[in-house]
Amino acid sequence: MSWWGKVIGGTLGAAVAGPIGALLGAAIGHGFDAGLNKLEADDWRPGNVDQVERSKLTFFTSTFLLMGYVAKADGRVTEHELDSARDIMSRMQLDEGQRQAAMQLFNQGKRREFDLNSVLEQLLQECGRQKNLLQMFLEIQITTALSDGDLHGEEQAVLLTIAQRLRFSRMQFEALLAQLVAQQHYRYREPAGAVSPKQKLIDAYQMLGVTENCPDDVIKK
Repeated sequence: MSWWGKVIGGTLGAAVAGPIGALLGAAIGHGFDAGLNKLEADDWRPGNVDQVERSKLTFFTSTFLLMGYVAKADGRVTEHELDSARDIMSRMQLDEGQRQAAMQLFNQGKRREFDLNSVLEQLLQECGRQKNLLQMFLEIQITTALSDGDLHGEEQAVLLTIAQRLRFSRMQFEALLAQLVAQQHYRYREPAGAVSPKQKLIDAYQMLGVTENCPDDVIKK
């Protein structure tokens, strides 16, 4: 049985206590597995099966809760931010019922009473040893904030809080942010001539997470 099936069946859902278990319970009344595995298969390290499945459940739940929280950080949720959530749902290959559950979580994250610290604490507890997975989680949240083309001060403050709670340094956060901003420039290209060739080259290096002084073998890697 897939981990999502075990959630619906109650055997895994009952094992995930805390705020994530409670918030997920409010979402699965609408009624997901292969697609999530494909996001970063190597991040689900071998080990106790129930632990791996709890990690997947925690990652899924936290991702959409925090996307809602980040989207609402500047006071309003834009259509671009909703599109960002839908894009993650597509990458996870969710069916219609699972998309409804994900959107329920997104909406819960927007609520004023949402407990950010408790959710991050449980995410760290379940997935803290999987640094690549936490970085993917942070990338998703940054991408959500950038999706409307403007990173507001409130959003950046929230993102930094999330990063630091997940044990990323400010320097690591700012490097990742610069990399994702550069990617946005390439996804949504400026009008011809609006960006100089030099700036395009700088963006290209940032998008790869390197500098122009890096050796060729590092850049190729």
